[in-house]
Amino acid sequence: MSYRKDQGRYARMLAFWGLTLVVAYGCFHASGLVNVLDGLLGTSNPTLVEQFPLLGTLKVSTVITLALLGVVAATLHRLLNRPKVADALIETEAELHKVTWPQWSETWTGTIAVAGLVLVLFVFLTGADLFLTWVVQRLF
Repeated sequence: MSYRKDQGRYARMLAFWGLTLVVAYGCFHASGLVNVLDGLLGTSNPTLVEQFPLLGTLKVSTVITLALLGVVAATLHRLLNRPKVADALIETEAELHKVTWPQWSETWTGTIAVAGLVLVLFVFLTGADLFLTWVVQRLF
């Protein structure tokens, strides 16, 4: 299927940035790749720049992680622009344009109904649990 370059643009862009941010989070979060590399490199991990924007200090482990993140981002970009994947994302975006999205009042009413039902079930299940606990304690 041939498609224009801007078809499915938002779906492809959202998929790319969503996946890239998930990978970046995994690389730079508390026990992510950069910290694993810090431990593995030990003393051979010199600080290249003391004050580096967003990352704090720039070390060799950070440069390796950034390079790997760049490779992953380039691979994701290539994968998301393959014809089969691009067609699936284009069709997904087209279907989302057909969706009738609810108005704010409908959303609010539905939210209140769900919260009320959750509250009723909470009270019922708590009462049933307390009653059954009382019955079991009386039996033993």
